[in-house]
Amino acid sequence: MAKKTRQIVNQYAQAILELAAEQHNSDEVVADLTALKQVIAEQPMLLVTLASRELDAKNQDQLVNTLTKTAVPSVQNLLKVLIANGRLMLLDQIIDDFLDLYKQSQGIVDVDIITALEVEQDQKVKLETAFIRHSGAKQLNPTYRVDPAIIGGVIMQSKSLLVDGSLRTKITQMKAQLLG
Repeated sequence: MAKKTRQIVNQYAQAILELAAEQHNSDEVVADLTALKQVIAEQPMLLVTLASRELDAKNQDQLVNTLTKTAVPSVQNLLKVLIANGRLMLLDQIIDDFLDLYKQSQGIVDVDIITALEVEQDQKVKLETAFIRHSGAKQLNPTYRVDPAIIGGVIMQSKSLLVDGSLRTKITQMKAQLLG
């Protein structure tokens, strides 16, 4: 069942991505779905309420219209289609898949950059440039973290690439060579 749900989620995400591209409003769809995701995170019972069989169609429609009144029509229609097909509870997953597909299509890569110490802005630019060159990404969405346990150097990790230049890893490798 999980595989079938995964396929359904991906089909909706792909469809909304293609529709946004056709309508030349991808940025608006991204913004609307991101805002919707935020609302869902802040109000977890919202989807349960919307999907409830106890909520009549009129109230359900009013709630959807209120929730999406500033959204582009394709986002409004997505919610209505999900409700009509009994798949509203998949909305959060659909948004996640859509955002992943969108980033992929635009060459945007989410990357965690871990350093032992806080880095200055000019160092951040150098690290990001190095990762772009190494990964072939067009644009980065970096998240910086400080982890003193890496001792020194940097670890940069995306979904598909790991660049580990940490001193901790180098020490571990040398130790393994000496003992191995």
